[in-house]
Amino acid sequence: MKKILIGFVFLVGVLTPSLAQQAIMFSQYMNNLIPSNPAAVGHNDMINVGGSFRSQYAGFEGAPIVYNVGADIGFNIAKTKHGAGINFYDNTVGLFRFQDVNLDYAYRIPIKDGYLSAGISVNFTTVSYDTERLHTVDSEYHSPDDPSIAQANGNDFKMDLGAGVLFKNKTWFAGISLLNILAPQYRLSNTSETNLFDKSRNLIILGGYNISFTNPLYKLKVSAAINTDFVSWSGIANANLEYKERYWGGLGYRIDGAVVFMAGIRVLDGLNIAYSFDLPTSSLINSAGSHEVSLSYSFNIDLAKKNKYKSIRYL
Repeated sequence: MKKILIGFVFLVGVLTPSLAQQAIMFSQYMNNLIPSNPAAVGHNDMINVGGSFRSQYAGFEGAPIVYNVGADIGFNIAKTKHGAGINFYDNTVGLFRFQDVNLDYAYRIPIKDGYLSAGISVNFTTVSYDTERLHTVDSEYHSPDDPSIAQANGNDFKMDLGAGVLFKNKTWFAGISLLNILAPQYRLSNTSETNLFDKSRNLIILGGYNISFTNPLYKLKVSAAINTDFVSWSGIANANLEYKERYWGGLGYRIDGAVVFMAGIRVLDGLNIAYSFDLPTSSLINSAGSHEVSLSYSFNIDLAKKNKYKSIRYL
């Protein structure tokens, strides 16, 4: 146990402050691993639907706003286990808007008390550029005809790929994934040869562990995630205390400068609502913090019996 906890501390401690990564890393990533790793689809052999909203650095002009909705399902073909899902993302950052559709598939291999899953993701992304949000300054050092600045709105559409591997059982999970494998380049304006956007590859490593107590009503769930585009790093670690498998709350820390407060509740069988607030710790970030809300529901369709509920949480 001590070795595992020391490992989490080490993973977080070796990271250095970094610029924002292109891959979305939600503060509540441990409740839904699919955006970070396509191998997570179909993880519980149920139909899962849900969505998330994240407003980062609220009150700061041009700050990121992300919407995500998706669904996935686990199913069997003969004696083999599979998972499939679809996710939609809308991410606005400054002048740019990213609209993604992800199609995910995973093949799951039972191993002892858990499973090893390998997944792939086919991603379709439209990147657009809004010149109405562009602020220019009249001065002798700036030309309104600067060729590096697009003079008209533009967008481009490209396909990309992702892949990942994940192991999970009732006690712990660990996974690694590579997103944006093709690293496409988007041309956002026909009037500028230099107005391009490069989508960088992202490597994500994550893991989590359940700590049980003498009192079975309580459980401590720790997890950590690292994200790199091979130029800079970011990461997050958190710990949540769960009560009766119905209520949970905890703290986290983002390497890019924020303390995370989070809480959630299972309102009905299969229906979960969670909220998190990122409090910036850097004096350079003058904002009202970051807010994140997620909603998810899991269910079975059984024509012969009444629906049965299972927890959708990974741990």
